[in-house]
Amino acid sequence: MSASGYLPKVSFDTFENPSAPMFSYTLQAKSEGYKRGRGTRNFLVAASLDPSGTEALDWVIESLIEDGDELIVFRGFPEEELSKGQDDVLREDAKELLRQIQRDNLEYDPDRKLSIIVEFIAGKVTDSIDRLIALYRPDSLIVGTRGLKGVRMLGATFGGMGSVSKYCLSHSPVPVIVVRPESKVRKTMMKRRLDPKRGIHFEE
Repeated sequence: MSASGYLPKVSFDTFENPSAPMFSYTLQAKSEGYKRGRGTRNFLVAASLDPSGTEALDWVIESLIEDGDELIVFRGFPEEELSKGQDDVLREDAKELLRQIQRDNLEYDPDRKLSIIVEFIAGKVTDSIDRLIALYRPDSLIVGTRGLKGVRMLGATFGGMGSVSKYCLSHSPVPVIVVRPESKVRKTMMKRRLDPKRGIHFEE
């Protein structure tokens, strides 16, 4: 399950446990030689399947995490998917996401050692985020933002990151970082350049 250079840790699976407080699948791995220290930071990323969720995770890997940090990556999905017999599909998706994070980290910085946790949780996304914040007490929560109002996942549509990011900004007890897709940033910059009211006050 783990890529080269990583050690798998204990995983948890409550997809088929009717008495569990929430249906979740948790995978954990850490780099060989990883050690928590006083400077260890942990970040929670809401990595939805849409492009902005992917860009949020990419941004964290490329620009935020450092050697010795812990990365918790959350992806939500509707509870109905479990009743449709999609358990194994979701488990494989979680395993592939973990492998992808490991590969991306090794590619970006082969010497950076991380602890990585992947959480796939059924139910309302905002409720799951609240629970994960209480459980892991992250230093920051990172989410994406997008214009669409629904996420397509395994044939179902549910609340989009637009509403989730707004909820997090107004309810999260920890700092929230909203990562804007690069295309939106470029569009905003171009709009500013073309704004006649900015005139000579705009600087490259």
